Amino acid sequence: MKKMNYILAMVALLFGVSTTSMAQETSEDYYPHNFISVQGGAQATLTHYDFMDLVTPQFAVSFGRYFNPKVGVRLHLQGYEAKGGFLKERFPGLTQDQAYTFKAITGDLDLLMNMSNIISPNRSSQRFNWILLTGFGVNYGWDFDEYKGIVKGMTAGNHFYVGPDQCGTKHSSYNGRFGTQFEYNFSRNFGINLELDANFKNDCFNLKSNFDPDWQIVALAGLTFKFGMKKKAPAPVVVPPAPVEEKPVVREEPKPEPKVEPKPEPKPVVKEEPLKETFFYTIRESDPDPETTLNKIVAWCNKYPQKGISIKGYADKGTGNPRVNVGYAKARAEKVAKALIQKGIDRSRMTVESFGDTVQPFAENDRNRCVIVVGE
Repeated sequence: MKKMNYILAMVALLFGVSTTSMAQETSEDYYPHNFISVQGGAQATLTHYDFMDLVTPQFAVSFGRYFNPKVGVRLHLQGYEAKGGFLKERFPGLTQDQAYTFKAITGDLDLLMNMSNIISPNRSSQRFNWILLTGFGVNYGWDFDEYKGIVKGMTAGNHFYVGPDQCGTKHSSYNGRFGTQFEYNFSRNFGINLELDANFKNDCFNLKSNFDPDWQIVALAGLTFKFGMKKKAPAPVVVPPAPVEEKPVVREEPKPEPKVEPKPEPKPVVKEEPLKETFFYTIRESDPDPETTLNKIVAWCNKYPQKGISIKGYADKGTGNPRVNVGYAKARAEKVAKALIQKGIDRSRMTVESFGDTVQPFAENDRNRCVIVVGE
């Protein structure tokens, strides 16, 4: 008993750690991705026959992909057994109600809509997802020996259903679907799900025709494995500055003051004003702002017409990827240069460079989406 309690405590601890770490991640850490899901459950067809007598086990497997946090698709294969039934009041030749079993499989292409991310796109936790789905596909049935045994010797004139004369040997039919799925992720790659679907099928899917589509209710529960997610960018390493050693104070004896001889007054020296301005950007932004910063740079260039300026663009490591970040850093630097040219500054005075996310000038990640302009 103690050993079992220890195992349960360890499982609870691991589960708590995994869900806590997921609460610190956003949808950008999970999408896009691929997934494989296996499910098991039961289904029943809605007819005049007793609902519970038509319940059969079902198994399903699906392969799919989420293109973004809101929309995905899957190929869903489901099947095993299905049931139909004959009511004795509709068939004078029967002394009791009779159900029959046959084999069936359904393949659907489904559209998945993650309503949790559609309703709340900026939510911080991805543990729970509510998904709506709709799709269309094909149903195929076989092994109708029990059905044939019941209708053997019956004619269209002595029962309500037209039966095999209407459907013949046709074993394939269309299948439409809409439903919902509730998903709980207990780690980055694994989750459990509960799915409820309503399927409408061609009347002949069970060989028994009453001239209306047949509806089928399905309940499934299963396990999902997710893969193909982008790797999380490592946090930038901030190197602390080296400590400055304090030198001992050496006291010197005062020396006699030398005689001060009058000197000619020196010419006044004009002290050059330094220039260092920084533009900061939000995610995916590349237009320089504010206007006052551009005007400061223009004023400095007009005051020192012989001086040049360096324009260096950067991107942060915490978002995007190296290929995308190179483009953002270059676009930011080039747009600052273009804005200065429009204000009358000659391009030959500018040195334009971009470093992508290979250089992080600031310790705070979001401040590294920037352009730094320095007077030379």
